[in-house]
Amino acid sequence: MKILVTGATGFIGNAFIQALIAKKGEYDIYCAIRKTSKKEDLEKLDVKFVNFDLIDYRTFSLAVKGKDIVLHFAANYNFEASEESLFKQNVEATKKLAEACLEAKVKHFIYCSSTEALGIVVNGTEESNYNPDEVYGRSKMEAEKALLSLQNEHGLPLTIVRPSGVYGPGDYYVFTEIIESMERSIIRRIFPGSPKGTIHFTYIDDVVQGFIKIVENPNKAIGEIFILASDEPQVWRELFEVIAVELGNKSPRFIPHFPMIIARIFWPLIMNFYKRKGLGYPYISNAIKKIQTSRNYANTKAKKILGFNPTVDYESGVEKTVMWMREQGLLTDKP
Repeated sequence: MKILVTGATGFIGNAFIQALIAKKGEYDIYCAIRKTSKKEDLEKLDVKFVNFDLIDYRTFSLAVKGKDIVLHFAANYNFEASEESLFKQNVEATKKLAEACLEAKVKHFIYCSSTEALGIVVNGTEESNYNPDEVYGRSKMEAEKALLSLQNEHGLPLTIVRPSGVYGPGDYYVFTEIIESMERSIIRRIFPGSPKGTIHFTYIDDVVQGFIKIVENPNKAIGEIFILASDEPQVWRELFEVIAVELGNKSPRFIPHFPMIIARIFWPLIMNFYKRKGLGYPYISNAIKKIQTSRNYANTKAKKILGFNPTVDYESGVEKTVMWMREQGLLTDKP
């Protein structure tokens, strides 16, 4: 069975390949990467490489030729990227790749979407209405719609997978930026508003487990959409308190109910100051907007159909992540 993985050097793609090889299944693994991608870690594994570039659609047909399964992880994950670049790389490129898979008669096209396509929703399911609140989420939504059209009109053998926010060792983006910012920021105990809303992060090993079950069970997965999420979301305050404790602050003293109206006025100034000083962002750049929302998602369908079973709780996941960050020299504190 020949399986092509786009975004093979990325966070989820790399972790998926490592886990798939560990299972010792009968797969020939092809890593679709740019010529400039750093592939030193992958070169140590029993994998093959093919040229692939999200902004060069000409590379798609050759990459998917002769493959049985295509997992599409590659994407522009930058929440602050322009709408043009997000839609070109996340929507148009995904549609073109799926069309190439149809032409090559690929047996299973697995698309890594995101719960950001659903956006602000409480107890969201696969049937929930789209409600993205970021351009990134809208790009994932539009990519899903394009793929579903190809499924309905041309029989694309499709599975759409929506992981919630993924974190863990190997992540150099959102979650590790939150941790780095909390370590460096002198205002890390200020929490604007009343942080009773929810956010939903899922540990990388659990997300990868779900993707492997989809690969192993095409008869159950083709034609379906699955949310891969942990059993419990995080309350915003809990999200930061657990990190603070793991960083060594045994009694994080957040200022309660910091007036949101003041936060809205001063947050852009604070962000600019920290950016110029290279001190790291206090939490995340769009924290004020995010903290005022709630989003969490149900994993019931993935459990019932695939046997998906998330096992890493949030506290354990943060501990593993902080440990890895220290090993990588990403943190200056000491345990």
